[in-house]
Amino acid sequence: MIEKVEAGLERIIMRRYRVTKSRRSEFENPVSVIKGESVICLEESNPDGDWAGWVLCKMSDNEGWIPYQIIEREGSKGIVLEDYCAIEFDLEIGEVLIMEKELNGWIWCYKEDSPDLKAWAPLNCIELIN
Repeated sequence: MIEKVEAGLERIIMRRYRVTKSRRSEFENPVSVIKGESVICLEESNPDGDWAGWVLCKMSDNEGWIPYQIIEREGSKGIVLEDYCAIEFDLEIGEVLIMEKELNGWIWCYKEDSPDLKAWAPLNCIELIN
């Protein structure tokens, strides 16, 4: 576990994970939205499935899955509550990832050897190592 102190006020625990299953991102053009952006909500993921908590949304220039927690919905219309980018890492067995946050079966993280590049990785391809 890595402890990071932000501005001397808050202690953030960042967990380390090892990749156990290789994976390639399925999306060439990942969704990226900004706070306040309008979206059309097309479909919700299966609440009992592997990827619960996601909403398929259409934007003016793209379509993709966004966490339901960051969409304020009224019917099929939604407003994005925070910036979000769906970029995913390609994963190779043995790589070490440092988690910054976990959401709906995924972690937002960076690879231990490349701390400046951040992306999502699915929990079903990794294991906690500390």
